[in-house]
Amino acid sequence: MTDSTRATVLDAALALLADRGLSKLALEDVANEARVSRQTVYRHFGSREGLISAVIVREEERLIARMTARARQSGLSAEDAIHAAIEEALIAAREHPLLDRLLASEPEALLPFLTMNHGPVLSAARPVVEELLRDRLPDAPREQLAADADALTRLIVSYAISPGEQSAQVTARRLADLVCRGLLR
Repeated sequence: MTDSTRATVLDAALALLADRGLSKLALEDVANEARVSRQTVYRHFGSREGLISAVIVREEERLIARMTARARQSGLSAEDAIHAAIEEALIAAREHPLLDRLLASEPEALLPFLTMNHGPVLSAARPVVEELLRDRLPDAPREQLAADADALTRLIVSYAISPGEQSAQVTARRLADLVCRGLLR
């Protein structure tokens, strides 16, 4: 499957997920929407869960790209860069057309993809968050960075899934402060 065909299939799956939800997603419908054979979808994604995971990973990669771009703005202190990254992640999650719909209608189907320890979201986000912390806090102990990256990733996912009463900006500032105080002590 070419990259463009893969993107077309993922776009079709995302559109159908937004329209119908997780429980009504059928690979045959995705294939029809993408104008490829059902066998092509099976061959490249393996299963319905494989396709859903691929959609979630791609959407997460987009979110991570936004997050890292904000963190890498020049002239930001470590805490401001971490704040900017967290804020961007929370805003992107709140703006996503699919997340709120699926959390409201089918949380039991979506949450395992978002919260399982070796699921696609935590597995992909954790190393990016660790790299961000390492880049901005090069003197922090490596083991502590890994543990804090894991905790921060889980906090970001938690706030993305269930936003608190405060704005993304305020939440991001508090999380950045919490992480930086812990790492810089």
